Amino acid sequence: MRLLSARLIVSLIVGVTLVSLCSSGYEVLVGKRNLRRDLQRRAEVLGESLAGNVDRDIEKGALQTLQRTVQRFANRENLMGLAVYSPDGHIIAVTPDLAAHMNDAPSVVVETLKEDHEADSFQKLGDARVHICVLPLHNQDNILEGSRDKLLGALAIVHDAGYIRAQSLRIWRETFLSALAHVVLIALITLLIVRWSIEGPIARTAHWMRALRTGRMPSSRIGVPDVELFRPLAREVATFAESLNTARSAA
Repeated sequence: MRLLSARLIVSLIVGVTLVSLCSSGYEVLVGKRNLRRDLQRRAEVLGESLAGNVDRDIEKGALQTLQRTVQRFANRENLMGLAVYSPDGHIIAVTPDLAAHMNDAPSVVVETLKEDHEADSFQKLGDARVHICVLPLHNQDNILEGSRDKLLGALAIVHDAGYIRAQSLRIWRETFLSALAHVVLIALITLLIVRWSIEGPIARTAHWMRALRTGRMPSSRIGVPDVELFRPLAREVATFAESLNTARSAA
């Protein structure tokens, strides 16, 4: 019986653990994808709101004003900083925190300058996990006049993406603790069910069969005990006991 209980509990623990891992893995995947989309959307909105001012500063050659514009937007939530590049990939303006890492244009900036279209990338910058959104900068006057716009450079918006990993780890941790609590609760419930629904009927049935075997139960009391789980077996044993008592009486 102990072996049966152990097997049942282990099977339930393994099953609950696998279901919890699959469920939490899917939850982490969906949550991570949604957080990334939200970060990409925020970077795009910020970039579109800044592009016009940066374009005008570059066209006017007001590099000091451009540097102040970049620094003014450097203290937003999860925003590590901004960087502005010339068409040949040289840095024009950059926030102080990014100066050590963004002097050389990242590959996503090179792609934007080469293909003249918006691009973004999740990557590591130094020891930090970041999201870099790059928008091409164009001559606004040419766009308004309907002529071909001139590429003035690129604006790189760098967000700290480390919180996405932290959020995923938090979900894994909470799922593990929840699964652990469920496993303990299921194990206790299983033990109680086995004790009340299986061990009890087996003990009563064994006691009844022992009484039949030793002849301590009179013929008038031979009947099927109140054990629903073993009623078919008990019925056959009762019939056998009646035949055995009849044979004893005849002998």
